[in-house]
Amino acid sequence: MKKNIFLVLSISILSFVLNAANDPYSNDSGAYVNFDAAYEHDQKLIDNKVDELRSEQQQYLLTGSFEQLDNIILEDALLKTFDQWKGTKYRFGGDSETGIDCSALTRRVYRSVFSYELPRVSVDQIKEGSIVDRNSLKPGDILYFRPENRVNHVAVYVGNSLFINASSSKGVILSSLESNYWGKYFLYGVRVSKARTSK
Repeated sequence: MKKNIFLVLSISILSFVLNAANDPYSNDSGAYVNFDAAYEHDQKLIDNKVDELRSEQQQYLLTGSFEQLDNIILEDALLKTFDQWKGTKYRFGGDSETGIDCSALTRRVYRSVFSYELPRVSVDQIKEGSIVDRNSLKPGDILYFRPENRVNHVAVYVGNSLFINASSSKGVILSSLESNYWGKYFLYGVRVSKARTSK
């Protein structure tokens, strides 16, 4: 019996060590590093994009189609949820106001805005819907990135290039696909149609 317990414990420890060695978020010492340390946040760009979004919304309120009006409702709900998480520190594996990672934030946003439960892990989240290209993005689409081509990163699209982002170097912020950093590592969007019909 003791040999079995020792064997299970040994396998568990070995598995943990091997997983940590392959973890793209950790360095040789096992400490977690910023995967987007090279990202330079441009708050002026973000403010301009928010102003443009609000101006566009005002136009659509007067003459917009049903889809455009629905997008305004989604954009506002997304921005309201962002305000609840804004400034929260990034913490790998975190899922609370004291620290949150990208997939947990995406999951929380979907829970709040769509009343839809996404899987916890980013690679599972992007399997929940259909792929859309950058020019076809709509509010609420999941954005999939591969920063430095070594980590998986997800965020939630708001509109006008803006997205809700759990940045490892900046915490929860609004970012833009027009930034050089995020534009470079963006792969595709994912539209979770099941979430849109559940709201």
